[in-house]
Amino acid sequence: MASIHNSPTPDITIIGGGIVGLWSARLAAKRGLFVRLVEKRTLGSGASGGMLGALMPHHPGGWSDKKGFQLNGLLSLPESISELESDTDIACGYGRVGRIQPINHAEKRRQSHAWVDGAAKYWPIYLNWKIEDNHPAPGWADEIAENGWNTDTMSARVNPRALVGALAAWAKQQPNIDVCEGEEALALPASAPTILAAGLGCFSLISPKEPQRVGKGVKGQGALLKPTRPIDPANPIIYDNGTYVIAHANGTIAVGSTSENEFDHPTSTDKKLDAVIEDAKRICPPLRDAQIIERWAGVRPKAGKPDPLLGPLPERKNIIVATGGFKITFAIAHIMADMAVNLAIGESADIPEPFLPASRLLNLR
Repeated sequence: MASIHNSPTPDITIIGGGIVGLWSARLAAKRGLFVRLVEKRTLGSGASGGMLGALMPHHPGGWSDKKGFQLNGLLSLPESISELESDTDIACGYGRVGRIQPINHAEKRRQSHAWVDGAAKYWPIYLNWKIEDNHPAPGWADEIAENGWNTDTMSARVNPRALVGALAAWAKQQPNIDVCEGEEALALPASAPTILAAGLGCFSLISPKEPQRVGKGVKGQGALLKPTRPIDPANPIIYDNGTYVIAHANGTIAVGSTSENEFDHPTSTDKKLDAVIEDAKRICPPLRDAQIIERWAGVRPKAGKPDPLLGPLPERKNIIVATGGFKITFAIAHIMADMAVNLAIGESADIPEPFLPASRLLNLR
């Protein structure tokens, strides 16, 4: 165990030092609570250590509690990041740059009209979803889209490593956070208030005999590229048939990502990433002579379905689970953390019913 404080008994123990655990530690400590933050490797390792940083809303048709939850996260995150940057003097690379998507067939164009209407109904008036017939970003994206383009002004990007790094640096400076790196939780505490935010590791802690009944890991591969000429970081996110291209504020371009349900090597990259990079270069002309400076792979937690698993464990009310946001976790981690802290200290939290463990984890041993 690498602990940086000589600490008393904590008010809350947080298992997992990724994006959800770090936000949980920050919000708990700001409320004056004493926190023990336990991470089996180093803070920000694992799935939170990627480079993509896409903060994109679900399409606004067929509105649901999940989409409302994500909307709340996307709207409140800029203020939370601004406060963190002020506290640490670390820039997190946030920017609400919007997104463009080629419409690949006529049926998608028909669906897109419902998304335009949904955004007008559910999103703030200053944000929108539109269908564009003319190319919205010539020179940045190079795609033939005979059915037009979907664009939105809600989508944003963040430098995930900078954000995680700022949260980790802040946590290590706090007298009421005991950071324990290199310490693995082998079992859940019997009675102490605990937030379980260990990503993929949550599933075996919740159900050691049958972790697959709680959730599984989905591998993602991505790459970081350095263009030969400077790229405007205000360029919108490009999203086309599963491929993302994101211009970060530090001058790098992140591309990704795969979603692999079956894999042998969780942290190695392979020809599947090669295909993503080639697709990104096809879509985005400035990448065609760019240098690949890093290839990355990691495993995201998927808790049975691509919804967060958030709330107290059935019959173990002292254990608050906060994991499984899958691809939207960076957009909602701060509000997952806020609700988890509330529950851990006996307060209420307005969690959508489909997220609650009580509705999803039945008859586990």
